[in-house]
Amino acid sequence: MADKIRAAIIGLGWPGNEHLKGYLACPHTDVAAICDWDEPLLHRIGDQYGIQRRFVDYREMIACADIDAVSIAVPNYEHAQLAIDCLNAGKHVLCEKPPAMNAQEAERMAAAARANQKVLMYALVMRFGAEVRYVKALVEAGELGQIYLGKAGYTRRRGIPRGKDNWFIDKQRSGGGALIDIGVHALDCVWYLMGTPKPVYVLGSTYHHFGHTVPPEITFDVDDAAMALIRFDNGATLYLEASWAWNLPGGALKQIAGTEGGADLEPFRLFTEKNGVSLDTSLGRDGMPAGYGNAPANPFCGEVAHFADVIRGEAELIATPEQGIQIMQMLDAIYASSLCGHGVRLE
Repeated sequence: MADKIRAAIIGLGWPGNEHLKGYLACPHTDVAAICDWDEPLLHRIGDQYGIQRRFVDYREMIACADIDAVSIAVPNYEHAQLAIDCLNAGKHVLCEKPPAMNAQEAERMAAAARANQKVLMYALVMRFGAEVRYVKALVEAGELGQIYLGKAGYTRRRGIPRGKDNWFIDKQRSGGGALIDIGVHALDCVWYLMGTPKPVYVLGSTYHHFGHTVPPEITFDVDDAAMALIRFDNGATLYLEASWAWNLPGGALKQIAGTEGGADLEPFRLFTEKNGVSLDTSLGRDGMPAGYGNAPANPFCGEVAHFADVIRGEAELIATPEQGIQIMQMLDAIYASSLCGHGVRLE
């Protein structure tokens, strides 16, 4: 490998642009090529950032021997095949969320990473925010005690994705709706802070009540809201809610509670006790120790830097293929529980 990791990006929508910025900001990476089927977009981004090598067909791009790593930022239904093709071509892969359409696809992706001895990392970007990194350090140091409760949510009062060719609301291309689109972010963030315990039981409900707000000629066959209760093998429990549309205020919910303290990331507060007195501490970037408050404001930069460090052998991967499988198992189980009307046990 050259002194710098030569990265390429497939998909130049908003997530792909954030990956691009991350690679440009990282001292250990160069952007070697970009790829998108939308040629005007491809050339606009290439011209904007001075990237000369541009591809419409990703297969031609990953055949280039001088590309070391690939970011995949395409619709959900393309994640598995593109990731497997890139891994089989000898490239390290950073794949956008959700990991796949279902757990079976995530298992195939993990198997390809093992077979080719390449890094497969999922772009679970919430893990790289300064607040999450700080709370994670507190948890690992035992400052909050045994973590037994998590509350997670991303909700919108009205925010169904729009557009003529809108794959987000087409189950064949998305795998699901609000749950798999934005709920996965909240689920992963809180599950990560809880220590990624193994899920063993899921009770879930999904709803589709706002289809009338979408033009009838557009396919909208996914959930616009979902709720779930997830129990883990260590006895901990996580509550999850996600919505694109409901008659309540929208917002984010990311909380954990332990036997010695708790944390709320929205807004950022710690809940502890000293000498029998409850203490509520509001924290901003200025209130965190050095190394956290001065982290990159854009968590995509931290995400890409970690990916590069793992490839270079300087860090241990914190968003693993195995965790990607478990995330998809939880999402699959929520949908299955809603369909059957009772809880689902995970093997």
